[in-house]
Amino acid sequence: MGYGVFFWIPSFFARSFELSLIETGWVFGGILFVAGSLGIFLGGVMGDFLGKSKRSAYATIPALAFLVSAPLYWAGIMSPSPMLSVMILFIPTALGLAWLGPVISAFQHLVPPHMRTSASSVFLLINNLLGIGGGVYVLGRVSTVLQPTFGDGSLRVSIAIGATLYLVAAGFMFWASRYLERDWEAE
Repeated sequence: MGYGVFFWIPSFFARSFELSLIETGWVFGGILFVAGSLGIFLGGVMGDFLGKSKRSAYATIPALAFLVSAPLYWAGIMSPSPMLSVMILFIPTALGLAWLGPVISAFQHLVPPHMRTSASSVFLLINNLLGIGGGVYVLGRVSTVLQPTFGDGSLRVSIAIGATLYLVAAGFMFWASRYLERDWEAE
């Protein structure tokens, strides 16, 4: 759902706070660039550091990040001012991308070395098809369906619903953490 949330947040800023296209681009571009970069980097560093002693950390770190992301996304999109929204959304944007390093690393170790390229290709294909193809469409469609009830706030509600799926992802990551030690492929 990250792709969907990231795709629609600029429209949220434009609709909810009446920001221009340029202002919206600078605001969310800045959040995504700085917070996203920090989240990806720190998620990878934490995964490597904690994963040395316990392989389950490669799934637990994203699980915890997703668990915290959902309520912070809700708070950010329900904020009454653009500045408060930006400050709050910085954190879940970073946390929402902290999964990349640990998950991709774990994924690489779940298959034998001679299958890693093919497995990564399939993983990225599915991730992008579901995320870009599904997440973006679903949030837009939910917003359209909610328009008669919530008016201009329908996109806000749609993003809140989408952010709820971070809790589902956290549950799956906690579940996966139970099996990583056993399934980790030897070097």
